[in-house]
This record gives sequence, C-alpha cells and structure tokens, in this order.
Amino acid sequence: MHRRIQRKELAALAIASLCAALFAGFMTQSQQASGQTTAQEADETFQARCSTCHAEHGEGSEVGASLNVPDLRSAEVQNNADDLLRRVIKNGRGNMPAFGRDFSDQQIDRILLLIRSFAASSSQQAQSQPPAR
Repeated sequence: MHRRIQRKELAALAIASLCAALFAGFMTQSQQASGQTTAQEADETFQARCSTCHAEHGEGSEVGASLNVPDLRSAEVQNNADDLLRRVIKNGRGNMPAFGRDFSDQQIDRILLLIRSFAASSSQQAQSQPPAR
C-alpha cells in the first residue's frame, strides 16, 4: 500500500512539474510577444500623433523646425530626466500640446522608451558611417 501511494505521488509530482514547465514557457513567449506589441503600439502612436512635428525618428520635421522643436535624438533632450520628459509629454511645453488626457501613464512610459531608443539608433548610424573628409 505504501508503494502505491509513493508511485501516485511521484506521478502527480511529475505531471505538476511538466505543467509548471509548460506554463513557464508559455508565459515567457507571451511576455516576449507582449513586449513586442507594446513597442509596436508606442511606435504607431508616435507616428500617428507625434511625427507631424518630431518626424519618424525624432529628428524633427519641417513643421517642427518652424516651431523650434528640438531633435529628440540630441543630447539636449536625451540628457533630461525621465520625469521631466514625462511631464512635457503629459502637460505640454511651449508649442507642444499636452497629451495627458489622450495617453495613459503606460502609453507615455512606452513613448518615452521609444524616444530613448532614438538616441541609440542615431549613435549606431553615426558609428556605421565613414568619417567625413
């Protein structure tokens, strides 16, 4: 009788372990897909709502230049604290309108990450180009 209980317990433990491993794998894939989705959503939001002035990659459009919009890739912007950039997105500043009613705090955080990525992609492009003569 004792051996039957041990076998049943071992079988149940093995099944539980297998389920836990499968669930963990599913969660990892789901989280990765979710991360890609949120980055894509941030990019889509930026392109739809911000690129008119800031251009596709934050470099500034002709409209933005007429409004003295800073290059989001620049040290001038990138050296600002996250909290300051969040406040500017949320409350507006100068010619920039406030987006606090349009975007949730999570959306603003994702857009902020996107803005931070502009500096990284800008510096990678600069490093890959040959020096000017």
